[in-house]
This record gives sequence, structure tokens and C-alpha cells, in this order.
Amino acid sequence: MKQFLTLVALLSLFFSGLFAQNIVSTLPLPKNAILEEYTGINCPNCPNGHIRAQAILDNNPGRAFAIAIHQGFFAQGTPNYTTSFGDALANQAGVPNYGYPSGTVNRHLFGGANTVLDQANWTNSCNIIMEQMSPVNIGLASDFNASNRTLTITVELYYTADAPTSENFINIVLIQDSIYGPQEGGDAGSNYLHMHMLRYMITGQWGDEVTTTTQGTLVTRTYTYDVPYTYKFIPAEIENMKVVAFITEGHQEILTGAQVDAIDGTNLNIGELTSEDSKVKKGSTATETSFMLVANSSMEGTSSFEFSLEANNAPDGWEAVYIMDGIAHTGNAVFDLTKNSPKPITIKVVPGSAAGFPNYILKMKSLENPSASEKQIAVSVIAGVTDLIVNGTGGPRKTEVFQGVYLNGLAASGITSYAVTNADVMSDLIDAEAYHDVFTFWMNISYTFPTLSDRQAEALKVFMNEGHNVFIGGQDIGWDIMSGAENANGTAITRDFYTNYLKAKFINDGSSANNQLKVAANDPIYGGVPNSPIIDVFGGNLYPDQIDAGVGAQVIFNYNTEAKHAAIMYEAENYRSVYFGIGLEMIGNTTVRNQIIALTRAWLADEMVGVEYSAAVNALLNGQNYPNPAKEFTYIKVTEAAKGGSIEIYNMNGQVISNQNIDSSLLTRIDVSQLPEGVYVYRVISGNNTSEARKLTVVR
Repeated sequence: MKQFLTLVALLSLFFSGLFAQNIVSTLPLPKNAILEEYTGINCPNCPNGHIRAQAILDNNPGRAFAIAIHQGFFAQGTPNYTTSFGDALANQAGVPNYGYPSGTVNRHLFGGANTVLDQANWTNSCNIIMEQMSPVNIGLASDFNASNRTLTITVELYYTADAPTSENFINIVLIQDSIYGPQEGGDAGSNYLHMHMLRYMITGQWGDEVTTTTQGTLVTRTYTYDVPYTYKFIPAEIENMKVVAFITEGHQEILTGAQVDAIDGTNLNIGELTSEDSKVKKGSTATETSFMLVANSSMEGTSSFEFSLEANNAPDGWEAVYIMDGIAHTGNAVFDLTKNSPKPITIKVVPGSAAGFPNYILKMKSLENPSASEKQIAVSVIAGVTDLIVNGTGGPRKTEVFQGVYLNGLAASGITSYAVTNADVMSDLIDAEAYHDVFTFWMNISYTFPTLSDRQAEALKVFMNEGHNVFIGGQDIGWDIMSGAENANGTAITRDFYTNYLKAKFINDGSSANNQLKVAANDPIYGGVPNSPIIDVFGGNLYPDQIDAGVGAQVIFNYNTEAKHAAIMYEAENYRSVYFGIGLEMIGNTTVRNQIIALTRAWLADEMVGVEYSAAVNALLNGQNYPNPAKEFTYIKVTEAAKGGSIEIYNMNGQVISNQNIDSSLLTRIDVSQLPEGVYVYRVISGNNTSEARKLTVVR
């Protein structure tokens, strides 16, 4: 095995042919995050760390990278995934012997005596790092010669500012994905998929020194490394390998990093796609919404680029095109760009009749350098949406897994004007002031940390201050924001939201003993909702927060006893909020889930208020529709036996003028806004059974 570290003024013949210019960007850029994750195969909690790390990468493509370091007591056994580098790294970080999974983010000291972080802090720490500007950029390219298994890596550094220290170190790390093997707690036996695994540190334990670190300095180095066929009998499959490069101050603080494929990988900066206006806008049916963008090449001379537009979550009937040189395109199109000669691009979106909040991703790919990462920019249009399901962006669980709970519940309530987004895009929506038609945010926080970032909490405050409503549900929201525990993520901003906007009090973290959801006695809104088991959907992590109502709020659901409170509601002067100490996905009874969503939606949307709503629920529970007389809508409460049936409405001539199916919800909303004023009759039909007829009066 050999290793060569060479300072060069010019790249090798291969690289000079492939890259006739510098790989590295000379523009000031923010730091990228490097998560060094300490893990092991005998660690029951480590799979949660793997999930959390992957969520960070998924949410920050090209900005965050992970290195899984198998080290210490929990890594012992067969197969042996350890390396000769792990112990020294763990000792530097201060990783406790039994504190796995642990990690460092850019080897930064966020507080305390050591850089090591519990997994609950990884996401927030990465966000903090990625908001900081880096004094140095990294250009990275790799080539693999299959005949002799030699990996050639070129690194370029460009200092956009003076580095804090005069001595930096280049670190080149080889990692491998898709290694199948054992993992305790992974529910896969010996077929667990290991990712980002450290295989070798090509520049040695602490890197290759750089001594000139002042603004304007360009450093170019090449490294070669013969990749073995195995590491401790684990096959070294080069097609599953990546090269991670990062630059450190001394051997500690990581300034920034980059990652490329081991085979023909590069992060060559091909150019930029930028927006000249807001990337989120409010639209309306059949009305054109435009976004003004600019494409710019950083390639020398004139180069060819392929452009494309990808739609995500666009409802049927929505249309979008991008316009370049006066020609509208929906598919791929090739254009020549000259370095530093910006080309304007217009994206035009025309919403259809269906409500939606899709995003449209414009992509730009270099045809002459296909291994270089493509550039992309996303724009979004919101139209016709009254209810927005907002998925939390923390880890370890992907909240998208449970968004169907809210989608199904709203659909069962007869609501069609809903859409889905994530909490970061929600914040963009608020910043763009495009949220005014949305009545309610359904915050699907589930089991994530941090539950809310400061920016997300501030966005929610603006939304509520402007007269809009919020439902928020998730295990550990109170613990994360209010407990002050070592691994919690509460800040002054999120605590203010919890205390003064939700009007909530955190009591304790709860336990698996909180396994029943029961409506509070005589509650005027939810009083008819049956009990439901609370189920563990997080693989042994069942911690339903015990909470209480603050001043002005009221308890609406308890756990097993009335002494342990599970959910509260609050009505302020200009908004309403409902907060559950569990995610709705933890409610085992689907019918109960849908009832809670239906009742909550009606109350939050202000369709009935105060005494009127209380009277409505009581009336519905007695079997009569309410309101009656009705002007715009009415609600009909049915029994379990009516599920799968329908509600028929007749005029006084006996003609059926409406037939509405009954789904899993026991509360059906009937739209009567298009019916003429008069008296009607309705009945419930289910199988061979037909209910008695009841009168419905419509007034105008």
C-alpha cells in the first residue's frame, strides 16, 4: 500500500485535461457541516443516530456530510469495522465510554469542556455552523484507476478571507456506503445497512499542513492512495466509496468541508442559479405567477448547459414553464452560457382549480463536465390552501412518514383545500408574506429534535399575531423546549412561543405508563370523543409529554387519569391554538384521530365560536344536525354503524338533491351554500338499514 502527498503548481495531465480552470469557487461561501458520528454494532441506540444523521444529510444536500466512526466498547466484535484512527479522534472529542451514539459537528466547542455532542444536538449544531461564513473554500476532484486501484485526489483551497490561524491542515477521508452487517437495535439482524463508514484517513491522523492562510491564497495539492481490496476482511467496494475533504485550524476546528464520489467525483463550481425576487409567492386559479431568475456560468469561455424544470407535489391541472431567450420550455433544453454573462430566466406557474403548494426546481447541468454537481433553485406557489400540514425538520424520525395521519383526517372531515410543506419552507412562506389565505398550520412535529428552530418559532408567532391558528402535536415538544436538560434545544425564542403563544406548561417527560388518551370530563368541544390507546410508533421510545394549561388555556385531553394532562387549547384575542403532548400518529384508534382532527378543524377555522360551538357539539351528539337552520354548512353526527354508508338529502318533492358518502369520520360536514332557502329532509343509509328522516332548514 502506498500514499503520496505532493504539492503541485499544475494538476496532473488527467486533471488538466478534465478541468481547464480552478475547481474551487472564489466567492465567499458559508461553512459546510462535517458530522463525525461515533457508533458501534453493539449499540442499541446507534440506529437512532444513523437515522438522525441521514435526516441531516437529506435536509442539507451538498452542505452537510457525515463520517461514521466505529470505535470503543460498542464497536467490538465481528465483523471489525474499527480503524486505527478512531481512538485518537474519540479521545480528542471527549467521547464517554458508554455515551453512544455521540458526535462532533466541525469539532466545534458548543459549550462545556469537550466537543462531543449527544445526538439530540446534532441537527441544531449543524444549522448553527452552516449559517457562519467560511474563510476558505474547498475544490475537490477524484479519479480511480481500476487496473491498479489507485485513487488520485486533487484539492484546491481558496481563502476568501484571512483564516483565524496561520496553520491549517487538509484532511482527506475515505468513507464507504452500503455495507451490510450486524447492528443491535436495527431490526435487521445481520443485514443492517451501514452508511458513511470511515475506511481510511488518506492524509494521516491529523492532516497535511498548509502554512499560508491569508486572503487571496490559492493552494493546490494532489494525493494518491492505493485502495486495498479489503479492510479487516470487509470488502472495499470503490463504487460505494466517497471522498470527504475538510480543512482544520490546527487539529481541532473544522472550517468547512466537501464530499465527492470516489470514481470521477468533483465539486467543480459550474456556476450559479440565483433569484431576483422572492422564491415563494401567493397565486390564484388560472392566474400566472412569475419568478425572475438568473443563470451564470463560472466556466472559462463559453460552455453548454442543460436546463430542466421538475415539479414536486403539483396538483393535477397546474401548469409551469421556464422561459429562456423568449422560448417557453417544459422539458430539457440546452443553452450556451459565457462566463460572467448572466442569462435571465423566467419561471411561470399557472395554478389549476385544486389547492396546492408545490415547488418547482430549476436545474442546470454542465454538459462538458457531467461529473460536476448540478446547480438548482426552487420556487414555490401557494394557491387555494386553507389548511397547511407542516412537517418538522428535526430528527431522528422523518415527519413525512406520519403526514398521512393529517391528510386522511382532513379528507375525512370533508376538507379539500389542504397542502403539505416542511417547517423551513413554512418560514419562507411567512417571510414572503404569502400566507394570508391559510387559516391553520397543522404542525406535524412527531418525534424530532430540535422540535422548532428559532426561525420557525418566530414564523409561527407572526402567523398567529396576524390572526391565524395553529395545531401542534408531537412527543417531547415540551421536554425539548422547556426541560433545560443537557440534550434539549430550548432557546429564549422557542420558550416564549411555548409559554406565551401556546399558553402551555411543561410538567415532565412522561413514560410508557401514559398509554391511554381520555377526553377531559364535560369538555364542550371534544366531549363525545371515545378513549383511545396511545401506541409506540418509535421503536421503544414512548415518552408522551405530561403538560398543563397556562393562564387562559384549558385542558382538553388527559392520559390514564385526570391528574395527567395530554392536550390543551387556547383562544387569544386574534388566534386559536391546540397543543397535544403526543403526535396524532400515536393515537391508536383511527376513528378517534379523525374525530379530533374534524372537531379541531371546525373550532380553529372559526366556523363556530364560543357558546355556538359548544351547543353544536352537544346537539350533534344527540343525533340532530347543527346548525339548524343552516346558511352555509351544517354538521351531521352519525354512529359507528353508519360507517361506509351515505347521507341523502331530499327536497320537499322527494327528489334526492345530495348524496354524500360517510367515511371513517363520525362527523360529516354538509355544504348547503348552493341550496335554495327552504325545508329539506335527510336520512342515513347504511347497507340494508335506513335511519329515520330528519328536517334540515336552509336560510339565506
